[in-house]
Amino acid sequence: MKWNASQCGYCIPAMILATKDLLERKPDPTMEDIKRATSGIICRCTGYLKIFEAVKTAASEMRESE
Repeated sequence: MKWNASQCGYCIPAMILATKDLLERKPDPTMEDIKRATSGIICRCTGYLKIFEAVKTAASEMRESE
C-alpha cells in the first residue's frame, strides 16, 4: 500500500465505508471533512495521519481519472 494506512485491520472496514461515502458526496474533501467523516471510528494502532493522507491521495487520484 502506498501510504501504509492499514495497520491491524480492526478499523479498516469502517474507515473504507466512511471514506467511500465521503468521497461520493464530496470529491475534494478537506482534512477537516475527513476527520469529521471518520470521527466515530477508533483505531487502536495508529495516529490516523497516514489514513487521512491516504484519503486525500485517493480523492486526488479519483478526480484525475474522471
